[in-house]
Amino acid sequence: MDLLLTDVEIPEGTIEITETTFHNHRLVASVKIPDSVLVIRERAFADCVNLKKIELPAGIMAIAKGAFYNCANLESVNIPEQVSTIEEGVFEDCSGLESIVLPENVTAIRDRAFKNCTGIKNLVLPDNLISCSATAFPNSRKYLPINKNYKYQDGMMINTYNNMLLFYTGEATEVKTPKDIKGIAFRAFSNSGVKSVRVREGVTSISDEAFVDVGCETKVILPESVDYIDNSAFDKNVKVYCHKGSYAEGWCRNNPDYSQLADEEA
Repeated sequence: MDLLLTDVEIPEGTIEITETTFHNHRLVASVKIPDSVLVIRERAFADCVNLKKIELPAGIMAIAKGAFYNCANLESVNIPEQVSTIEEGVFEDCSGLESIVLPENVTAIRDRAFKNCTGIKNLVLPDNLISCSATAFPNSRKYLPINKNYKYQDGMMINTYNNMLLFYTGEATEVKTPKDIKGIAFRAFSNSGVKSVRVREGVTSISDEAFVDVGCETKVILPESVDYIDNSAFDKNVKVYCHKGSYAEGWCRNNPDYSQLADEEA
């Protein structure tokens, strides 16, 4: 017996869509959301396996993690211009998703955002992306370079528009950042197994958790050009090498949560 699928129109005046509204409603085929909605909460449409079409109004400001998890028949989605972060697992297991167009306001894509979206045929990324998890797409090495401003070099995914090193997934344990890189992104080297990273001159910023979960006694060599390091950039077991009198040395000495410091190697 065929399922009787339903088209749903959410009433005007609704401000948010919560987890209990549609989660696991397997008979929902399409949803029309009014302009009054500002937020889609965590797992709001999760496991709506027959959902094929949804219209997201321009006023939506945030889509929480797992919001469309396992919407296996969802074919395409428009991300509103005001959304700046694609949260963890938002479209995970949406295997029918063929087209993804991210607006220019999106600057970050979190873990597993599009994991197992194996049907992707069209992917448009924003130029201003400053953070992208290595697990965001089913094969980030394949999908990200579809866009002209992204390249995969020596195990590193790079946004060439803003010269951000987004993540490292290579096999080498001793690495050197490519020339022209300006910043190291959020969790860029996390879980990479690196033992030594030499950051080339020209890099100016080290983002939060860039060298967290990298393993015991990892060595990071910083250039004089660095003028910003987030307080959570390094694990406690990471050993930082830097020039005397540099910003990096001052950061290490002044950061109350950081205890290891060494002069730059000769």
